[in-house]
Amino acid sequence: MTAQFVYHTDVKSSWVDYNGHMNDAEYNRVFSDATDAWLAYIGLDQEGIQSLHYTIFTLENHITFLKEMKKYEPIEVRVSLYDYDSKRLHIFMEMLNDDMVCSAVYEVMLMGIDTVTNRPAPFPKSITESIVAYFNQTSDVNVPKQLGHQIGISRNK
Repeated sequence: MTAQFVYHTDVKSSWVDYNGHMNDAEYNRVFSDATDAWLAYIGLDQEGIQSLHYTIFTLENHITFLKEMKKYEPIEVRVSLYDYDSKRLHIFMEMLNDDMVCSAVYEVMLMGIDTVTNRPAPFPKSITESIVAYFNQTSDVNVPKQLGHQIGISRNK
């Protein structure tokens, strides 16, 4: 396993809305695809899911939109693992545009699931080893200001 995982795609024309930029739902699609690619990277591809009888569900996610993404623009998503326990992963991703400017960020809590019982379960040993290795290789990444962001309207009192 190497350093930080990076997922690449580009803005498809069908993802562009009437405002001329990528629709908000498509940001979630890209982050979801990046999540799946990262999970495959740590051993939970289709084959791993079937052989381990184990998968990952999303518990909660949050996107912050920072800059428009335009049609056909290249997208790079960088995946950071900020925390984990025996069956959960706290992931933060940055979506970069062609100029390597952060266009959106995504925070997600994932839960490991035994596919036989369809219940939460600790990660299989091989997946735990991959998680620990990834965390140890990327844990020196700076904590972004959006991590743990709460939605609300600030009121002057």
